[in-house]
Amino acid sequence: IVVSNSSPLIGLAKAGRLKLLRRLYSQILVPPQVDDDVVLQGRGRAGSRAVENAIHRRWIRVVPIQAQHLIPARFLGTGEGEAIALCLERHADFLIVDDRAARNESTRLNVQWVTTVGVIRDAKRRGLVRRAKPIFDQMIAHGFGIADYDAILRAMGE
Repeated sequence: IVVSNSSPLIGLAKAGRLKLLRRLYSQILVPPQVDDDVVLQGRGRAGSRAVENAIHRRWIRVVPIQAQHLIPARFLGTGEGEAIALCLERHADFLIVDDRAARNESTRLNVQWVTTVGVIRDAKRRGLVRRAKPIFDQMIAHGFGIADYDAILRAMGE
């Protein structure tokens, strides 16, 4: 089980690679706030339709938070906060998240995490993609920021 925040879904969808999640992980969960951020508030924006279709086809599942007290106080009302809580509640293997503050909070709470770049790295390692650079370039062309781009490509042998 993995839980995703909004930005990884949007970034992968913008690059036409959302289905990598389906090929990498058996269960992909998102909390209601992430669904709201991407599908409802994001309606008409790049990536929103692909995520909506994945939810409709049920390979990404929207799962409500039962234990609201698990949402970190500084992240109340955010997709990041709900995603962290859902990880804790469902004992997820890890959280897919790009936001640095949310990653730091996840580490503090012993929630394993991976970034969107890490998802693409894992897809390359498993032979699901041959090269990461074209995917990163497409994401960047659609406004998705990738810090340390050159260092990441070197580490991936590209």
